[in-house]
Amino acid sequence: MNLFFDEEAQKLIINAKKEMYELKHPYVGSEHLLLAILHSNLSITKVLNRYSIDYDNFKNKLISIVGVGSNSNTWFLFTPLLRRIINNATYYSKDNSKMVTPYNLLLSILEEGDGVANRILFSMNVDVDALCEEFVSNNYSIRNNNLIIDDLGINMNEAVSKYDPVIGRDKEIDRIIQILLRKNKNNPLLIGEAGVGKTAIVEELARRIVNGKVPYKLKNVTIYSISMSILVAGTKYRGEFEEKINKLLKEVVSNPNIILFIDEVHTLMGAGGAEGAIDASNIVKPFLARGDIKVIGATTIDEYNKFISKDKALERRFQRVYVSEANRESVKNILIGLKSVYEKYHDVILKKDILNKIVDLSFNCVFNGKQPDKAIDLLDEVCSYATLNNSINKELLDYEISIKEVENNKNSEIRNHNFKKALSYKNKELELRSKYNEKLFNNNSRIVVTKDDVDKVIYNRASVLSKQEYNKRLKNIDIDESIEEILKKYDYIKNKKCINILLVNKNVLSTTLLVDKIAKNIFECNYIVIDMNEYREYALINKFISLFDSIIENPLSIVYFKNIEKGNRRILKIMLDSINKGYIDNNKQKINITKCIIFMSVSYIKSSIGFDEKNISNEITKYFDNIIYLNKENIKS
Repeated sequence: MNLFFDEEAQKLIINAKKEMYELKHPYVGSEHLLLAILHSNLSITKVLNRYSIDYDNFKNKLISIVGVGSNSNTWFLFTPLLRRIINNATYYSKDNSKMVTPYNLLLSILEEGDGVANRILFSMNVDVDALCEEFVSNNYSIRNNNLIIDDLGINMNEAVSKYDPVIGRDKEIDRIIQILLRKNKNNPLLIGEAGVGKTAIVEELARRIVNGKVPYKLKNVTIYSISMSILVAGTKYRGEFEEKINKLLKEVVSNPNIILFIDEVHTLMGAGGAEGAIDASNIVKPFLARGDIKVIGATTIDEYNKFISKDKALERRFQRVYVSEANRESVKNILIGLKSVYEKYHDVILKKDILNKIVDLSFNCVFNGKQPDKAIDLLDEVCSYATLNNSINKELLDYEISIKEVENNKNSEIRNHNFKKALSYKNKELELRSKYNEKLFNNNSRIVVTKDDVDKVIYNRASVLSKQEYNKRLKNIDIDESIEEILKKYDYIKNKKCINILLVNKNVLSTTLLVDKIAKNIFECNYIVIDMNEYREYALINKFISLFDSIIENPLSIVYFKNIEKGNRRILKIMLDSINKGYIDNNKQKINITKCIIFMSVSYIKSSIGFDEKNISNEITKYFDNIIYLNKENIKS
C-alpha cells in the first residue's frame, strides 16, 4: 500500500487506526478515516470546516450514534467499505500523480455515498453532493502534492494570524476585488510610495478571504506571495530559470483558485534574462494575455514609470490601483486600531494623548518614509523603549546580578571548605531570591507609556529635543537677547517653516563663534557650516546641494551660511527660494528643511548683493523673517 500513497495519505491511514483505538471500536471504517482527515491541517480540511464539519462536532455525532466500546482492540481490521474506498482512491490517483493523496481518499469517501461517515454527514444536514462537486470542480488535489509554489512562495491565507489589522483602506481593497472579478484584464497593480501600505492591503485581502468576507467567486481563493529573487536563486545555467518559472506557472494554471502576489513587480523586467535567455516578464505575459493566471502586483511610482510603463504589452495586462499616503486623521485611526495589538505584544498601556503625540511627531519630525509606516514604526519603538527602561525591570535585573554574584561567592567558599562563610552567603542568596520573587509576582500592573518615553525616542532617532528640555538649555546659555527671543518661538511640532536669521556684523569671526555656541550648547544636533566664499562659481551647484543630504536623517539641523555676500548670486537665489518653499530639491528627493534653524552672516561692508551699513536690499530681506545687527561687543562670552 505504501508504494502508492504519499506521505500525508499514509499519515491519515495511521491516524485512522488511532481514532479507532481511542474509541475502542472493533474495526477501522470510513468514519475513522474522515476523523483523521478532520484532525489534520490540510487545505481540504479547511473546506470541510466551511461546511460546518469539524473534528469535534463530527466525533460527538459519531459517539452519539455508534457509541464508545468497552475494551480497546489491538487488531486493526478494515471494513469492506473502507477497503473499497482505498481501492477507488488508488484508481482516481492514476489520472493525477499516480500517488494516492488525502484528496483522493476524501473524494472516494464522498462518492461512495454509503457507510457510517456519509450517514453522519447526512444527519448533520451536509449537502454531500454539493461538497463533492466543489472538490471535483476546484481540483483541490493540487494543494496536497509537493508543489513548487509551496517551496517558492508564501501562503498568505495561512499567515493571516501574523498580520496586523488594516484600517482605512476599504476603498483600495474593494477596487482590487472588483478587478479580480473581471473577465479580462483582471490583474490589479498597486502603485504607491514605499511605506504607504501596499503589501498590507493584500494581507487584509487574504484575511477577508479566510473570513469569507468576499464575493462567492473569491471564497476558495488562496493568495501566494512570490519573490523574483527566490525564483532566480540557484539557476546558474541558461534555461534553468525558464524551466523553473514555467513549472510554477503551469501549477497555477491548473488551479484557477490560486492568485499570485508579486511585490516589487517591476523586478519581472530582466529577471533571469542572462546570456540570451528571455526574462520573467516575457514568460509571464502570454499567461496574463490568455487570462490563465491572476496576479496582484505592487510597485512604486518611480519604478512603474521607469520599467513597466515602457513595456506596453505588460502594462495593459494590469489595472492600476493608486495607493496614496495616509493623511493625519487616517493615521490617527490606524494607531487607535492597532493600540490593542501593540499593548498586548509589549504588555504596556497606551493612552490617547500618547497616540496623538506619536502621530504629530511622525508627521513633523520624521521625514524619511511615508505614512502610515512612519507612525507605526515610531509607535513600536516607543513601546519597546518603555519596556526596556521600566524601573521594575531594571530592579529585577539588579537582583539577578546580585544573586549571581552571591551564588559565585558561596560556591567559592565551599570549594575552600569554608562552610561557615558559605552558609552566610547561602542565607543572603535566599533573602535576595525572596525579594526578587516578591517583586516579580507582585508586579501585576502593566507599564504605562509616558510622554517622556516618546520624547526620549524621538531625540534618539531625530535629535529633536522636547520643548521642556529645549527651554531649559536656552536659559543656560548666555546669548544676545534678540536672538534668544527668536529662538524661544521655535516649536518643532507647530512650526511650518524653518527659522531663518540673518546676522549682519563687521566681524565674521565673532558671528561664527556665536552660531557655534548655539549649535553645541543647545541642540547637540547636526551642524552644517557652509562658507559661501567657496561657491563663487555656479558650476559648483551640485556640490553645494549635496551638503544637505545629512538633513534627511537629521530633520532638526543647524545650517550656517557664512559670507553670503561672496557666494554666486544664482546659488544664493536657489538657497533663498528653498527656505521659502521649505525643501531643497537634490534631484533624487526633496529634502525637508522646515525644522532647521538657518543662520546667514553678512558683513556691513558694501557688497555685490546690496548690503551696506545703513541699507539692506529689499531683494534679499524679503526672504528673511529675522535680521539682527551685531557687533563684537553685543556677543557675550
